[in-house]
Amino acid sequence: GCHSYQESTKQLTMKKLPIVACFHLKRFEHSAKLRRKITTYVSFPLELDMTPFMASSKESRMNGQYQQTMDPFNNDNKYSLFAVVNHQGTLESGHYTTFIRQHKDQWFKCDDAIITKASIKDVLDSEGYLLFYHKQFLEYE
Repeated sequence: GCHSYQESTKQLTMKKLPIVACFHLKRFEHSAKLRRKITTYVSFPLELDMTPFMASSKESRMNGQYQQTMDPFNNDNKYSLFAVVNHQGTLESGHYTTFIRQHKDQWFKCDDAIITKASIKDVLDSEGYLLFYHKQFLEYE
């Protein structure tokens, strides 16, 4: 009834997807009492399928499971990770570095003028502050 706890779920959907998607993870907390950097590990995928978040996707929710009725070979909603910006340091001072992908599995770490090869593990184990994905139909050799 009224004034009692009611469990609910809310999901926002997107009508159209951008060619490049940037996800900004909230890493800094600012409140009246507290200012701190949030270092909680958040896993993120190399490949991201946005189909479940599309307003136009013809999915039916049955027993908590999404039943895909779209063409599984359609890559319009599929993205590949191509850059990750990380922040080292504290809320007051710090330094930004970036992992960037040149080819399918070739990653580099950019730390000011110092550019070194990096592994996929280095990328996926990093803290992640900004995550950049591009549509898979833009994949290059």
